[in-house]
Amino acid sequence: MAFFSELKRRNVYRVAALYIIVSWLILQITDVFTSFMPLPEWTGRLIFLLLLVGFPIALIFAWAFELTPEGVKRERSGPPEGPAEGGKRKKSDILIVALLLAIVAYFAWQHDWRNDHVSQNPGEIDSIVVLPFDNLMNDPEQAYFVAGMHNALISELSRIDALRVISRTSAVRFENSGKSVPEIARELGVDAVVEGSVLKAGDTVRITVQLIEAESDRHIWAHSFDRQLSNILKLYSEVTQEIANQVRVTLTPEEKAHIEVSGQVNPEVYKLYLKGRYLCDNWSPQEMQQGVQLLEEAVQLDPQNAPAHAQLALCLQYSAFFGYVQPSDIHARSKQAAETAVQLDDQLAEAQVALAGILYYLDFNPRGAIEALDKALRLNPSSVRALLHASWLLGEAGRFEEAFDYYHRALSLDPLSTVVTHAAGQLHYLGRDYQNAIIETGKALELDMSDPSLHYFLALPYEQTGRLDEAIESHQKAIELSGGVSIYLAALGHTFGLAERREEAAEILGTLEEDPQTAPYDIAIVYLGMGDHQRAIDWLEKAYSTRNSQLIYINRDPRFDPLREDSRFVQLLERFDFPPGDEPLNHSEGQ
Repeated sequence: MAFFSELKRRNVYRVAALYIIVSWLILQITDVFTSFMPLPEWTGRLIFLLLLVGFPIALIFAWAFELTPEGVKRERSGPPEGPAEGGKRKKSDILIVALLLAIVAYFAWQHDWRNDHVSQNPGEIDSIVVLPFDNLMNDPEQAYFVAGMHNALISELSRIDALRVISRTSAVRFENSGKSVPEIARELGVDAVVEGSVLKAGDTVRITVQLIEAESDRHIWAHSFDRQLSNILKLYSEVTQEIANQVRVTLTPEEKAHIEVSGQVNPEVYKLYLKGRYLCDNWSPQEMQQGVQLLEEAVQLDPQNAPAHAQLALCLQYSAFFGYVQPSDIHARSKQAAETAVQLDDQLAEAQVALAGILYYLDFNPRGAIEALDKALRLNPSSVRALLHASWLLGEAGRFEEAFDYYHRALSLDPLSTVVTHAAGQLHYLGRDYQNAIIETGKALELDMSDPSLHYFLALPYEQTGRLDEAIESHQKAIELSGGVSIYLAALGHTFGLAERREEAAEILGTLEEDPQTAPYDIAIVYLGMGDHQRAIDWLEKAYSTRNSQLIYINRDPRFDPLREDSRFVQLLERFDFPPGDEPLNHSEGQ
């Protein structure tokens, strides 16, 4: 007992308690700083280790020395404390005990007692959503970088066939939604949620990721990863593998080999690629133009960069599809970019999707396009873009059962996307099921009333069911929202023609013909509505020569039914060589 009394007299207990309190404070401060500063991920572990090593040293120091008003002196035996000293010691001891109890209470408050009965291992997880990452840089100009990292992680995880990963388009709808993890999970039908944050300082990147079990709202795992921007692919690989381990999915040898592939990137090129992709995915004329310029810079700086070539091809092809550029102006450049991407990396699904888009919408080669999409889906079965393209192509070929199969697969991965949701409406329209076309397009409009294309597509089944006033109203809304894009103006002219409002149709026709940028397809549509079939075919043939992407709709679009007995129109259709409904395709054999 004398030994323990001596420990007390020499303040060893007090020093031990104070050391624990101060160490805890240091670790809390370290945790706060590492959450928003690009410190190495081992910083916290190093500080903990140093504090652990320092603990016995502090105890030895307390035994051997004492702190006096005259400074630090060696400890020596002495008389018992007087009443004054004892009173001061008692007060300080009470304060120390109170601080220790406060720390214990804090730990008890942080502990989730509700989950004590739950196994520390998560339940079966085969579906997840990666929510948009927090931008810790507080710089709106870096939004493209955070979005790019979010999209890249989703893309890597989606390559795991055993895991259903919700697409970014649906995930971003919950940004700043205020909804809880269980609520989000129920809406999307997933088992787990991934949250994270991104911080970039110079060329150092930190991503903090946490995995949450949806039903219990319990954190399963959290970790921070630090890499130089040149090693960003390694970061994606590590995060993907760790999440796969935590949800206990078994990777196939092919998946594991692909995920483990990493290499150096040029930081400047990578930033150009991310920003170009971000702008192109916004689909406005100005942003797509800026995106193309940035991607052109990226491939000039790094001609071996397959993803940048693939994104450039996609952005150019979409710009032509929406009528922002003349197809003949970008046809050769976009095809070269797509073919280069495939040559550089034939395992890149996006390169195959880009090539399919060029083959279909610019080369008018449906068979070649479906082969490229087949390759894309073998490389990444969860590519929503590939699934959608396949659904559209097969629908326009009249192969509706297969088209709906691809649509449903895309919808399970991206349930809140207006593009995916509307795909069902488009398939119903092409299949002459106009009531369901109206219903499904209406569902897409509920997600986004500001999308002019949805008002345009709603007008088409209205038109076919004789609801011409409603069709005109929808077309006018599309024109208003788009700022007068010619394809929507032409569609209104077509409906005016059907409604016997010939003067208004002729006025629109004159406006379109005066504009040298108007696509021949748009002029053909107005002539078709006015009943001038031969002039309509004349302009459709010009549309074929100029590679107007909208021309692929003539195979099934009901608006062209009045031309289907005309020999010139039949010859035009034969140039597309759509695969007939009874012809097996490569993609159907592998499913």
